Parts: sequence; structure tokens; C-alpha cells
Amino acid sequence: MAQTGKHALIFGASGISGWALLNQALQYPTPTTFNRVTGLSNRPWSIKDAYLPDDERLNIVSGIDLTQSVDVVKAQLKEKVEEVESVNVVIFCAFVKANNSQSSRKVNTDILQTAVEAISAISPKLESVILQTGGMGYGLAFPKELNLQPPLHEKMPRIPSPYSDNLFYYDQYDALERLSKGQDWTFCEIRPDGIVGFAPGYNVMNMAHGIAYYLTLYREVNGKNSKIPFPGKPHGYHTRHSDTFQDILAKMEIFAALNRDKCPNGSSFNSADGEAVTWAQVWPGICSYFGLDGVEPNEKQQMMQDFVAENMETWDRLVETHGLRKGLIEVQNWGHVNFQLIDFDFPREFSLDKARSVGFNEQIDTVQGYNITFDRMVDAKFIPTPSP
Repeated sequence: MAQTGKHALIFGASGISGWALLNQALQYPTPTTFNRVTGLSNRPWSIKDAYLPDDERLNIVSGIDLTQSVDVVKAQLKEKVEEVESVNVVIFCAFVKANNSQSSRKVNTDILQTAVEAISAISPKLESVILQTGGMGYGLAFPKELNLQPPLHEKMPRIPSPYSDNLFYYDQYDALERLSKGQDWTFCEIRPDGIVGFAPGYNVMNMAHGIAYYLTLYREVNGKNSKIPFPGKPHGYHTRHSDTFQDILAKMEIFAALNRDKCPNGSSFNSADGEAVTWAQVWPGICSYFGLDGVEPNEKQQMMQDFVAENMETWDRLVETHGLRKGLIEVQNWGHVNFQLIDFDFPREFSLDKARSVGFNEQIDTVQGYNITFDRMVDAKFIPTPSP
């Protein structure tokens, strides 16, 4: 293999963001930009399980435990990652779920610091570290207390204590700021809001998977062309927000890594599909993929997880009839789906002016992003192909 491109190392490769990064790095911005793409995961994972292209440049490495010491992680990387000394680009989207917020804050800052200390000590060619955070850094969990004024932009100050006390994004940023001092590599922070996309297995923060399971089952129970009310609140149906399709997010992160002159050390950028949308614009388009008529919410609409629970026998028949993957709907995190569709019922659109100012102009229609996600779920046998 000709060594003409860069080597990308993705921490947290099995999740919704990491999967898209593996997929996009093989083709964006050109098919030859990266000559090696390595995805790291702590849990067992293989290319067969990943639903990714058969490409000799792609390597999946399991068993990298970032909760261990820097020395242990360095040894694991040297042992398991081919040509680890050639890594140029690191993109970090790993996450450890903890028992409480303070534990989460510590462990997720620690794993980032361990990862960066380890790889920077091993690879002298390291150029760029990309940190993925999110809209919680703007205080989206406290819209009333903080009086949020969208569009949300990167120059907004950090939210104050006590609202920031359980947020690890600031700690992660500060850790990279310290670690990058005096180094040849630089770092950049990318901030999506709700990420829409496919992941090859269980993913704790995946609203599109939950929507797809729900709409598939709703059609099976109620029939094609049935009206299906939005499962949220009337005012939330018409408020503007910014979704982030996983491919757009991956491209933004790759762009930032490759354009250090435009995205200098410590810079931050929002990432979203394009124009802000409302559920009134998106819900009917999502439902039409499944042959359903998406309509305004009403007070009698049943909770999604309750509808699913009542109709699991029907789902089990779908699984058997269509040869679907088993056990996925049973572990779906409905709390996250409800959070995005019901609780996030206030205006929270993101400004993309800064990303556009440095030349990142990729965009997608939000409904199209959902439809591509659903297509990927069909291909992976997560849901059946909606019949005509």
C-alpha cells in the first residue's frame, strides 16, 4: 500500500459518531486522503459486525481500555494498532457511562487525557486532536434557568455553577488546552446538538433508532397510511432546533483536523445539518418513509415506549418474518428519545456562521438525513423494508 495519505485514529469507533467517522474517512474529502483508518473500541467488535465497506485501509481494534494507566494504554496501542507511530489525526468520541454525574465528569475527562497522553507519546507524526462535545455546553439542560437566547454560537460564555458542576465538556477542553501547550499538534472542539444516525449495535444516545422501531411497529399494528400524531407537545412541535446528521458531523470533524490553519489550536465549531427546522417540518417526512401520515400532537397520544411494550408480540413476529437482528428494541434507550422529542421543546437552533466562515459548507436536508439512517437500518436488518 502506498504511504501517501494520513492515518486517522478514532476513539469510540462503535458509537453513532465513531461509525460515521470510519465510514467518511474512507471517502472524505477524497478517497485517498487517509491511507489508514483505525477504529478503537473497548468492547469486542469486528468489521463484520460494523456494516462498513470492505476496505484494506480500515482496521477495527477492540480491547483498548482507557480507564487503565497511560503506560498500559501505550502498551495496548503498540501491541494492537498497526503502524501506530504513523497516526496523524485523532478524533475522540469515546464515552464511559458512570453511576452519577460527578463520577461521569471525572472518568470521561480521565479517559481523554489518558488517550491523548498515550498516543502523543507513541506517534511523533500527530498533528491534530478533535474533541466532540455537544449542545449541553450551552446549557440546554437548563433553558429556563439560563434564559437561552438562540441562535447558539461559539463565543457564548460558559454556563455558570451550579449548572456546570456536572458537565465534563469544560474539563475535557481544559485538559486538551493544557496537554497541547508546547506541542506540535493542535486540538479543536466540535459541538453537535441531537445526532441523527446509524450505529451498528446498541447505542445509548440514538433517537433515530427509537423512532424507526416505533414507526415500524405503529404501521404494523395500525396499517399503512394511518395517521400518527407527533409524540411530543404542541408548542414543541413548532419550535426551531438544529439536528446533526452523523455524516455531516464526521465531515466537519475531518475538515477541522485537516485544516489547522483555518481551525487553530483551541478553536470550537458548531455542527448541524444546515437551516434550523421544526418537528412540524420534519415529522411528516420521517413518517412518510414508513407509509404513515405524520400529524400534529394531541393529548391522547400514547408514550412511545408504552406502545412498544404493549405490542412486543407483533415486533417478535416481525423479527422472525423478516430475519431481523434480535434484542435491539429491548435495549433501546427510550429516555433519550423522549428527551429529544418531548423534553427539548424550546428554541435551540445553532449558528453555523463560524463553520461557514472557514469554508465548511456541507449540508443536508434533515429529513434526508433521517431517511439515509433508516436505509442503513434496513440494510443491517434492524428494521424491515417498508412495504409499498
